Amino acid sequence: MKYLLDTNILVDYLRGRSKLDEMLVKEGSAVSVITLSELYYGAYKSMNPKKGAKEIEETVKDLSLGIIQLENNTKIYGKIKAFLEKKGKRLEDIDLFIAATAISNNLTVVTNNKKYFRRIPKLKLY
Repeated sequence: MKYLLDTNILVDYLRGRSKLDEMLVKEGSAVSVITLSELYYGAYKSMNPKKGAKEIEETVKDLSLGIIQLENNTKIYGKIKAFLEKKGKRLEDIDLFIAATAISNNLTVVTNNKKYFRRIPKLKLY
């Protein structure tokens, strides 16, 4: 795996607003359990929760996305959050966990939210 897909990338993909770069699929992409949680939250508050949940499951399978757990990311999360707070900058906890996941697994984050993620040192962005 080389890439970690941010939630906004998959939301756009699921809604048919954008396609994934073929290279991202070919070279291997993953999602964090945080991203999956956000996607399922959106599905379950929609008008058709079963359909939404099924679309998420099919997308993960069709794109051969790896699913990355949190266990190795907690220390990096704390480090990033403390660093940003000392600089007077804030980032949503969910985004911090996604960044920590990418750093601890040496992955490049694919996001439409580069402005905020650029605040994090050593984080690679696509």
